[in-house]
Amino acid sequence: MKDSDLPRPRSREELWDLFIDELDRRGQAGSAADVIIPATLHPEAPSGKRFGELTRVDVATLAQIGGSLGRRGDVIKDMWLRTQQKLKAAARAKGRPPTS
Repeated sequence: MKDSDLPRPRSREELWDLFIDELDRRGQAGSAADVIIPATLHPEAPSGKRFGELTRVDVATLAQIGGSLGRRGDVIKDMWLRTQQKLKAAARAKGRPPTS
């Protein structure tokens, strides 16, 4: 096997873009909360956590990572806020008595 046949390592920017694309795709399908933060994203990222379980501090860290990579960090904050709103609405709907 030649070196050219081996997959090249992805840059941090590529990993970030793939992560955001996955969040966007899953968000459109209603399941962004289940996306796991990849360990390969960045050493300071809250790796292994589900997106829906992140804290505001975790999201601020991800936004900072995105900014340091030359990406818009506010995108991750917006996605997280929308995800949190959906999770809270679903929890409220579960707690309501059925309407007749």
